[in-house]
Amino acid sequence: MRSITGQFRMWSGWLGAALIVVYGLGMLFLLTVRWLVGERWAVIAFVDTGLHLPLIPALFLLPLCLIFRRWRLALLLTPPALLFIVTFLPFFLPQEINIPSGSLEIRFLTYNLHAEERLLAPMSDIIREADADIVAVQEMSTAAAAHLDTALADLYPYRALFPVSSPYHGRGLLSRYPIVTETSWPEEYPIPVRLQRAVVDVEGNPVVVYNFHAPPSRPIYQGPFDVRPRMAQTRALLDLARQDTGAVVLLGDFNTHILDENYAQLTAEYHDAFWDVGLGFGFTGPDWSHENSAEGPGWIPLYQRYDYLFYNDYFLSVAARVWPESGGSDHRPLLVTLVLVGE
Repeated sequence: MRSITGQFRMWSGWLGAALIVVYGLGMLFLLTVRWLVGERWAVIAFVDTGLHLPLIPALFLLPLCLIFRRWRLALLLTPPALLFIVTFLPFFLPQEINIPSGSLEIRFLTYNLHAEERLLAPMSDIIREADADIVAVQEMSTAAAAHLDTALADLYPYRALFPVSSPYHGRGLLSRYPIVTETSWPEEYPIPVRLQRAVVDVEGNPVVVYNFHAPPSRPIYQGPFDVRPRMAQTRALLDLARQDTGAVVLLGDFNTHILDENYAQLTAEYHDAFWDVGLGFGFTGPDWSHENSAEGPGWIPLYQRYDYLFYNDYFLSVAARVWPESGGSDHRPLLVTLVLVGE
């Protein structure tokens, strides 16, 4: 009996070590190729959409290898563990915020409505409860536009709603402050530019607001996995915003992820509000807990950041949090408080 038990422990130990070696070498190969070629390879772009998930096992395996003094295995697991820690640890560190006296505070909300056409009251209730000054919505159906236009008129006297034939491409802005100018890009196929630009007069200060909904890699467009449309539209958005002077905010459903190249391009020029002052991972989807937005099992927790607010040096971020409910959408809204301080 002892011999059988001893052999079982030996073979299970060898099997565990072999699995760790396979996992470690696989991650090391992936990270090396990713560093060398980036998202020019579709397989790397696909992996980047959820790269944080396969990094997680390294966080648990690395301490075990250190405890049992398996130094070579520990060394193999160090790169994926470090990448996860460096990427996500800042989200859990306390942030010191020094707000200049007399600064003007502005609250923004971005909310993807999942093209909902019937159960709209829970969504407008969330918008009312969040009490933001400027609200950007994406995937706004014609019915949702009509509902928001009446249900929230008392709270937002200034509205720029742009529903189109496909509810997945509609977008809109609600504002407590006057919307001086507004432009919404027309619905063009095969891949529409789901973009809205507005200048909002916030107590005499012009604030440029871009409401952006980047193309997903695949779902609502027929064809293979392809990140190039999203990358092209993100670059075009940045090119357009470079023409603006003064306070600029980019917010919406960017369909991007913190480890992909789009995010790096955006944060090279703008600040990510949740990175600066948020607490936790900041995942906004997918929320499949509601019957009308259940595109997958409802028990799966949120695991992606889709929704962002980026801002330039005319602002400081004060607070950022993901709303605890989705109101029936597959996205949860992101609420951000900025203060306007000037350059």
